[in-house]
Parts: sequence; structure tokens; C-alpha cells
Amino acid sequence: MRNAVPADARNALRAALIGVGLCAGAVAHAGSPQELTIRMQKESFVPANASVAAGTRITWINGDTIPHSVTAGDNGFDSGAVLPGKSFQWTATTTGAIAYHCIFHPSMTAVLTVRAADKAGGK
Repeated sequence: MRNAVPADARNALRAALIGVGLCAGAVAHAGSPQELTIRMQKESFVPANASVAAGTRITWINGDTIPHSVTAGDNGFDSGAVLPGKSFQWTATTTGAIAYHCIFHPSMTAVLTVRAADKAGGK
């Protein structure tokens, strides 16, 4: 029995369905919250300079054997003591450069730059 739909039409339909699936996946990914992990190790923030979109959740993890803090110079956030193996989370909501440091180790400094949220993410 012959197919009622010509091969060109089947191929076009197949391509359209694949395209719809790819677009749906991209929208689902774009709508998911963004995250960044910064490690505290060897009395440093790694990376020391990071850039994120507003709405991103940042997690600082203390990989050292001593306590650290994550303290914004503008007092926008302060973790208090983050013990070895523990973490601190904060969500960036306003744009701009935020200098932060460890209150226990004055030479331990970093900068987080928060940019406007990506429009594709709906934020």
C-alpha cells in the first residue's frame, strides 16, 4: 500500500516537530533559575571575580579547614561564620558591582557583578 502523504511533506512535518521540541526545551531551560558556586579555599574566593544575571542564586562553599565569612562591603549580605564544609546562599536581586570580603581574613576579597536579568529567562 502506498503512503497517502508524499515524502517531502513527511520530511517537512518531521523537521517541524523536531523544531518544536527543541524550542520547548530551550524555553524550559531559559526559565530555570540560574546558579553559581563560589568556593572558599586557601583563604581565597574562587573565582574572585564573577558576573551573574539578577535572580541568580549564589552558593559559597567553605572548602578550607578554617571558618570564613561572605560579607558585602555595602552590607547587602553577611553570612556570619561559615564553618569548614558548610555553605552560604544568597540570591542577587539588584544590579551593580558588589565588593565582598571575609571578616576573618582581610586580604580575602572578591567582586560579584550583577547585570540585568536575561529577558529570555523571564526575569
